Amino acid sequence: MIDIDPARMIASELSLKHGAVLLWAGTICAPVFKIKGLAKMIGIDYEKPLAEQDRRFMDILLYGYKNGPVSYVYKKKQATSFYRGCVADLRYMRDAGTKSKGNLRAIRFFSKQVQCAACNGSKMAPELLATTIQGQSIVDTLRLPIQELLLFIRGLPHSLDVHELKVSSQVKDEIELRLVYLNKIGLKSLMIHEGDKA
Repeated sequence: MIDIDPARMIASELSLKHGAVLLWAGTICAPVFKIKGLAKMIGIDYEKPLAEQDRRFMDILLYGYKNGPVSYVYKKKQATSFYRGCVADLRYMRDAGTKSKGNLRAIRFFSKQVQCAACNGSKMAPELLATTIQGQSIVDTLRLPIQELLLFIRGLPHSLDVHELKVSSQVKDEIELRLVYLNKIGLKSLMIHEGDKA
């Protein structure tokens, strides 16, 4: 799954004045002026590196400020609105289906592959993840190298009761045939399912 990577969005060694919020660095769009107004409002020095200031401010820059709206001037007009954070700004652009080349470039740059919390990177349904075979989860079983998985499958008849064996025998036989073939063609160390392992 691909999502916005907050770790890429702030350069804490820089000041706000010198582009610490990388999403808006080098631009003169409304969020830049809103951030300047927010910094003034909560006592953050616009010209001092973020690393030398209150660390909580980086979370605010990323995820927004909910304690009240921010007043700022943009294009000589006074404006007031909530600051929702650069992560939310980028997700909003992405989810709204932006066609802007600049926005699409920013979305690609500030995104990364992340592991799904629900399936822990296995890409399997929760019901499957809850299933165990001889005390091992389906995911752990499928991450065994081909040779080990083949031995595991061949050992199943000894650990299943009569009903389980009847229900699973056809599937087990099919799996065993495929594993034998993969083993024979030299894919001994291949894992059937690697998921999003690092």
